[in-house]
Amino acid sequence: MLIIRDIIVVIFLFGGLFFLTVGVIGMIRLPDVYNRLHALGKCDTLGSGLIIFGMIFLVPGMTNIVKLLLMGILTFTINPVITHLITKTAYVRGTALADDSFVVSTYYEEEEGEFFMGEGDK
Repeated sequence: MLIIRDIIVVIFLFGGLFFLTVGVIGMIRLPDVYNRLHALGKCDTLGSGLIIFGMIFLVPGMTNIVKLLLMGILTFTINPVITHLITKTAYVRGTALADDSFVVSTYYEEEEGEFFMGEGDK
């Protein structure tokens, strides 16, 4: 039974390491801030979550497990929100897209009936 637990822990830890490595490669290789934040937001959340879940099997004591579960819950709620906030801030400030990128949807202000393209575009 101990060998199965160790195999599960190794799978979770290396899975988390894989996703964090892919996020770093995406940070280096992708062209603009929007693509980079997309890669980092997904890979950071999943990689950290897998590592935290793998650590749950390693630590002794219920208080440590509860602390790791709290860290996992905070990671899965805070990372996507902060990534969205940074992306929206870059969009509002008018940060340029890469050459072949396009916007699928924009923030729309219903009262004025115009698209919200940034502070300088009004």
